[in-house]
Amino acid sequence: MPKSEPQFIDRKLVGEFVSSFIRQLKFKREDFRTIGSFGGFTSLVDLGNFAVAINNDGVGTKTIIAEEASRYDTLGIDCIAMNVNDAITAGAEPIAMVDYISLREPVPEIAKQLGTGFNVGAQISNITIVGGETAIVPDLVNHIDVSGTSLGIVQKTQIVNGETIKDGDLIYALQSSGLHSNGFTTVRNIISENGIDLQDKFPGDTKKTVDVLLEPTRIYVREVLDVMNIVNIKGMAHITGGGLKNLTRMKDMKYVISDPIEPQNVFKQLQSIGELSNSRMYETFNMGMGYVIIVDPESRIDFINTLRNRIHFKEIGHVENGSGIELPSLEVSYLGYY
Repeated sequence: MPKSEPQFIDRKLVGEFVSSFIRQLKFKREDFRTIGSFGGFTSLVDLGNFAVAINNDGVGTKTIIAEEASRYDTLGIDCIAMNVNDAITAGAEPIAMVDYISLREPVPEIAKQLGTGFNVGAQISNITIVGGETAIVPDLVNHIDVSGTSLGIVQKTQIVNGETIKDGDLIYALQSSGLHSNGFTTVRNIISENGIDLQDKFPGDTKKTVDVLLEPTRIYVREVLDVMNIVNIKGMAHITGGGLKNLTRMKDMKYVISDPIEPQNVFKQLQSIGELSNSRMYETFNMGMGYVIIVDPESRIDFINTLRNRIHFKEIGHVENGSGIELPSLEVSYLGYY
């Protein structure tokens, strides 16, 4: 019996949904100013010499894997990572966060595990959890949902917005820890259709499948803030849903990825088992590249010396005049949808 087609999110329809929503937001306070427009990785509120970065994001359907395994202790790390990694793309330092958890019933052990993860994530990113909301809504949700809103701050003179990105600039990628918190609708479909048990060894790995899939999202706050103090960063992108298409959110240029980081085993196995094309993989997952930084060629040595021995990173390509993303070595070329 042939396998069913893996389920994918129609990114075009998602874009149309968001655009339709944003078009209705016409009212603005007269004494309130924002910096930039909708569509970036973070929203900036003008506060004189400073700007406040506000982000909202969640863990998505990765929580279903956690439910099936009764393992919730990494979800808080994921939630914080998804928010603070977006905030730092503008050069903002995350300082605080509130969480939102909705579930069918209040189970103290779940709360304990979730709190453990949030505490670890807060420590890694050096933020304070200042409050939150827990909603017990059995009529509304079938699974647990974990999300949050973070607050960051940046001097207006230090905002990174991608405007100065130009032809010849270099593209660096910081390695991901694995799947992070995106593409899990596709992941769950693949493992379900192929009878992969969460407690079995993941194909090509010594770890259990559940451990590979629940590997927490890497938090890049400390590395990025440190390198910002040394290097003139021109643009940054958090590689989440949509994969490398997120690069086009920095500035409308052509981003040529000539030497990508080699994807970890989890991506190779999912591609093979799910029979997915290179294009599908690179527009769904981070493929080993969780965060991207654009610098000019003159900053190469300082950039390398600042991050050396702290995190695996690699110069993966360069910027050209034009539009979209190209991965020549993989014969992948597509335009961004943002």
